[in-house]
Amino acid sequence: MKVLVTGGSGFIGGRLVRILAEQGLAVRATHRRDNLTPLAGVEWWPLPALDDECRLAESVAGCDAVVHLAALAHQPGLAADRMPEFRRVNTEGTRLLARAAVCGGVRKFVFLSSVAAVCTRSDAPVEDRTPCAPTDVYGRSKFEAESALVAEFKDSRADWCILRPPLVYGPGNPGNMRRLMRLVGTGLPLPFASIRNRRSFMFVDNLVDAILSVLRHRAVVRSTYVLSDGSDFSTPELVRALAAAAGCRARLLAVPVSLLTVLGRVADAVHALLGRPVGIDSTAIDRLVGSLLVDGSRFRQAFAWQPPFSRDQAFEQMARALVETRKRTPR
Repeated sequence: MKVLVTGGSGFIGGRLVRILAEQGLAVRATHRRDNLTPLAGVEWWPLPALDDECRLAESVAGCDAVVHLAALAHQPGLAADRMPEFRRVNTEGTRLLARAAVCGGVRKFVFLSSVAAVCTRSDAPVEDRTPCAPTDVYGRSKFEAESALVAEFKDSRADWCILRPPLVYGPGNPGNMRRLMRLVGTGLPLPFASIRNRRSFMFVDNLVDAILSVLRHRAVVRSTYVLSDGSDFSTPELVRALAAAAGCRARLLAVPVSLLTVLGRVADAVHALLGRPVGIDSTAIDRLVGSLLVDGSRFRQAFAWQPPFSRDQAFEQMARALVETRKRTPR
């Protein structure tokens, strides 16, 4: 099997590419970076944009499977007025890649969507039958991408699978988790003690293993699954776990959730007034205070899958990575 991995130099893609290569598969990995480290069995493939149809056709040529990871993610303070850009990258990019895969004779297509395509907050556990009602531009663009993919594969014999993980964490994680880790690492008091929520997260290496399970699966899939590995935390629990991994003490202040919600709206207003991001917005606050548990039992049953890493093992890896980073950082 030869596998095309889009976003192969990213947080998730880098791990997936390495493991695929270690297992002896031929890998073509798209990227937008310079000075990538050569890796045996991996063909690094520059792909500046997902709307370049000719380049997409060239990238899938000769590949048996595609794992589509490349995407534009939510960025606090920046997303509200960028729906056209999210649609261009996440929705139309997926549509064009799926079309190229169909024309190129690809046998299996795995698309990494997001639980945000369903919702970003729910008091009831989210499962595969939960109606989709995305509330932000990222989630809407991912939901539209799913629909576009299914339409492109409708008359094809190729197999496809859509995966909807929650927020992914692990050593080197970007986005909201990295920002939260930095805040925890400062030792400053954080206003999260009054939050009473429950959210699912997913360790990056468990996600990679789930993707590998789909690639190895011999039966036809053609379905969509939410994913979970049991990494469920309240926000205060998550802060304490991150603090333990960083080797520092968690300092939590009891601030009313209503006040945090107002803070998010104020940040939105400041961004609108100044025309530049302030590092936080109402969407980020909503994800800190709201609940979003994911029930991934259907995926586990369909693929006989169990996450290879526990929560404790995941945070042990994060702690080791933090120690190594500190050793390499000049003082």
